[in-house]
Amino acid sequence: MRTDFDVIICGGGIAGIAAALAAAREGADVCLLEKEYCLGGLATLGLIIVYLPLCDGDGVKMSGGIAEELALASLKYGPGTIPEVWKNEASVEERAGKRYEIRYQPSPMMLVCEELLLDAGVTIYYDARLASARSDGDSVAAVTIDTKRGPVELTAKAFIDATGDADLCFFAGEKTAEFAHNSRTGWYYSFDGVTGGQGKLDLHLNSDGYYPMPAEDKPHYNGLDVDDISRHMIDMHRFILDDAAKRREKNPNHFPLIIPAFHGLRTTRRLSTSTEFSEDLHERVWFEDAVGMIGNWKHSHKRYSIPYSCCKGETYRNLYAAGRCVSADRSGWDLTRVIPTCAVTGEAVGVAAAMQAKDGYEPAVAALQAKLQEKGVLLDRTLFDRTL
Repeated sequence: MRTDFDVIICGGGIAGIAAALAAAREGADVCLLEKEYCLGGLATLGLIIVYLPLCDGDGVKMSGGIAEELALASLKYGPGTIPEVWKNEASVEERAGKRYEIRYQPSPMMLVCEELLLDAGVTIYYDARLASARSDGDSVAAVTIDTKRGPVELTAKAFIDATGDADLCFFAGEKTAEFAHNSRTGWYYSFDGVTGGQGKLDLHLNSDGYYPMPAEDKPHYNGLDVDDISRHMIDMHRFILDDAAKRREKNPNHFPLIIPAFHGLRTTRRLSTSTEFSEDLHERVWFEDAVGMIGNWKHSHKRYSIPYSCCKGETYRNLYAAGRCVSADRSGWDLTRVIPTCAVTGEAVGVAAAMQAKDGYEPAVAALQAKLQEKGVLLDRTLFDRTL
């Protein structure tokens, strides 16, 4: 088992996948650590199979690069369609009101992501649960994972936290923030035909209220506590069984076919830096250190740039964060946790980590921005009203 790399990424969800692809394509020797037995995290094991919009709703594409590549790759081995106006060179006016959103299926997405990483030369370690981190001065020196043969330490020149729970940041000693009030979810696929016969496959999106805050009259869960995680899994399964029972009153052949293999808790712990990305405060704001752009999956006509300063540790110079691990306030967390932003931030820190591993120092913002644009990342100051 190899234990020394240029870049180590903890977490194989969409953020980790994008980070690993970006770093490897930049020439780094990359290792991706994943505690499960397939890739994708909530996007696959959690049955969150909607690749939310890559546009602003006004016909302007906000996210390109690996964010768009993964969206298109999700259809390689499975069903799904791209909105017609986004398949061709339609004008902004023709695309307005037609969001660049794709529905895919979990298994094809798992398979194509693994294929992309292997083709890029990434080393993937499955069943590798992050246990601790070791620092050396102002750098993270190593992480330890739990394996079937006991703990194993791995070293690298740069590290990326894509765990979804900021586990690496927490273990390393970076400042983090927590949210302890996640809502109950219970997405599942059903089949309404008899075994061996013809039937219909449906996805049911069961969830208690979550926006702008979880419903007060429903159970809440802390995704960092084993008691709460276990309680949520049990409650999720009951949620599914109760929903299926109600549906069987109308269709006796309705039964659960596929249930989540992931806890489904949306926001647990994140990096906390002097810059916190905010949905409420940063709409149409251009950050001078922007490393990507996104729309708002809940609302059209909104645009955001993502600052580099919310994606990197302040204690350790070689520690980066991606996806829902980045520094964001409560409102911003609701945008950073979704698939397009996970891919955007993942690519940004993947390139930054690879540049640092090669040069021995953190890349300058301008150099990083130029490199990202070379890779197809969209960075357009003219789309924004004010600058920070």
